[in-house]
Amino acid sequence: MKTLLMSTAAVPVTAEERRYRRPVARDVELYQQMLRKYEDTARLADELGFDGFGSTEHHLQTEGGESMPNPLLVYAKLAAVTSKIQFMPMSIVVTSHDPIRVAEDLALFTHMFPGRLAGVQFARGYQTRWMQTLTQSENIVALNPASDQRNRARFDEYLSVVEKAWTQDSFNHRGEFYQAPFPADGIRDWALADWTRAYGGSGEVDADGTVREIGVIPKPLHRPTVFIPNTFSPQTAIDSARHGRTLVLASGNRERAREIAELYRDTAREAGHDLHLGQNFGILVKIAFGETFEEAFDYAARTYGFWYHNFFQKFGFTEVFRTAADDPNRPFDLGDARALTQRMIESGQLLCGTADQVRDQIAEVASVYGGGALDWLIYETWGQSLPDDERGDIHRYQLSTYAKEVMAAFR
Repeated sequence: MKTLLMSTAAVPVTAEERRYRRPVARDVELYQQMLRKYEDTARLADELGFDGFGSTEHHLQTEGGESMPNPLLVYAKLAAVTSKIQFMPMSIVVTSHDPIRVAEDLALFTHMFPGRLAGVQFARGYQTRWMQTLTQSENIVALNPASDQRNRARFDEYLSVVEKAWTQDSFNHRGEFYQAPFPADGIRDWALADWTRAYGGSGEVDADGTVREIGVIPKPLHRPTVFIPNTFSPQTAIDSARHGRTLVLASGNRERAREIAELYRDTAREAGHDLHLGQNFGILVKIAFGETFEEAFDYAARTYGFWYHNFFQKFGFTEVFRTAADDPNRPFDLGDARALTQRMIESGQLLCGTADQVRDQIAEVASVYGGGALDWLIYETWGQSLPDDERGDIHRYQLSTYAKEVMAAFR
């Protein structure tokens, strides 16, 4: 089992600082501090032998939450100051980008840093503030009944363009949302028609000098593995299995995780991919260590509990922790970060306790909750965001404990 550290790019400030230095993500001193801590985390993960390092893409988060608009650009620096660790954008929201530019950027990274791209996770995007602004469209976000299906259709098409760009020397794409070339019926009177016919792709330009296909450069040095995140949707698991993409699950309970893993495996087998349970599959978990369970719980509440109660809950991400005892007619909200932290532990998404206790909990995840063998464990950490950990001692303790006391047992 490989471990990828998913580290947030949150500005590490107290509640008071977040208020009186607002907007903190526009404060260049604070942003520089955040980038230094982010780089320190990547260096530490490399030293400790983590297999991968990743971060989410988000825009316009002036409040200082997930304030990383271009992970791949940052990885270019991090790859130069680390030795072995691989990198993975988590995720590139392809529906907010031009898919050809996405294919180019990722392919170029594979040439600049051979062997250092673990893969790329693509997502559909759910935050209206930046999705609608960057795309100039109101019908673009996932998890929104008014636009979810259209968003999924755009995502599927854009991802297919990325994969064509990586695998085909030249191609023509005529879709509902994208055409390549544009227009798809051809770009006439290409000035370099003779040159392209002689030296370009065989189908790019016809005898009349019309561009019929386009070829994207560079071709990846190695084709990036495509990862797809999934929290709610069986359809995402089905689509990923059919197309041979690796699924990363952040499920709110063990039974649901097992069901999705089995659905993914069974669908893959129907599509001709003979996979065992857990193969081409990842599970995202939160981990908190302490010398005692109580110490670990306190750390978890100040990191995972704080951010999920105050931030992600507003987007409905905590709905996966709902049980039959919760009022079905009201949005899920347990009232405070510590109560939510306890529910995360009960669900199995937050692994918490001493090194021995967490090792036992990870054994359950590594087996895909019985009988499987997991390919990827995604370790989500918010330790970098702690404002009272200036030297990074608490964060270092968390990552070092995992690497030295847990990770080696599951290699």
